[in-house]
Order: sequence, then structure tokens, then C-alpha cells
Amino acid sequence: AIAAADAIGSIVMASDMEIEELMGSVAQSMNRAPMEWISLGLNVVRQSIGVQEADPIRRRKDESLVQWAERRRNIATARASRAHGEATAPCISRVLVNERDEIFAESCVKALQLSRGEDDPVEGSVIGNVTVCVVGLVHLDGVVERLKL
Repeated sequence: AIAAADAIGSIVMASDMEIEELMGSVAQSMNRAPMEWISLGLNVVRQSIGVQEADPIRRRKDESLVQWAERRRNIATARASRAHGEATAPCISRVLVNERDEIFAESCVKALQLSRGEDDPVEGSVIGNVTVCVVGLVHLDGVVERLKL
């Protein structure tokens, strides 16, 4: 991505949390909701023994790596995985998905502002300038929703 951006005179902005910050947020969520962590542990056990449906993004038993990779690129699979996480591990989902959706959306807005050379972007004020924000599929709906606000 960086080489492609350089080739056209563009920039790449890293916008995810640092791993230490991400792990700190996960640890804080454990302190805020200890019962959710107990529930998560039980859900993992139930999924492992087949009593409860596993996260739809997980690789299936007879699925090749190619098939799995293709299925992971499907927005319906990403949405189902997000819903699964919200239902089975809401404390982790809040940190790994929701908090990061907010960070990614803020980064997209900052990129727009930088590309326009202004602090407050005005819709349609630049012609021929394109800003591309790349996020994982599980984050797409949350980022788009935040950008609509």
C-alpha cells in the first residue's frame, strides 16, 4: 500500500490502535464486566464441543484455506461474525470492534481534512481528489455509520 501510494504521490495513514493500547483496553473491559468474561469462557467451551454455533468467520472442518479465505471476503460473513461477537462476547466486541470503528472513522475524516488542506471539510469542495479508507469488513458498517453522523 505504501509503495502504491508513493507512486501516485499519496500518503498512507496507519490508524489502528497500538497492540499495547488494544490489550490495555481488553484488560480494562475485563475489570468492568467480570461476569461477561465467565460467560465468554463458557461460550468457548460450548463452541469447542459443538453444543453452540462457532463464530461464522472460523474455518470449517472440511474447508480448504482457499475456500476459507474466499468466505472471509464476504460481507455477509463479516456481519454474521460481528453479530456473533456482540452476542457471545460483548465486552470484547466493544473493544475489538466498536472502539476501533470509532478510531477508523476519525482517521478517515482526518485524511479527508489533510487531503483538502483544511480543518473542516466541506462536502463536494474538491474535484479530482480521492481519499480511500481501507478497513476490515467487520468494521465497514460501523465506520460508514459513524461517517454519516
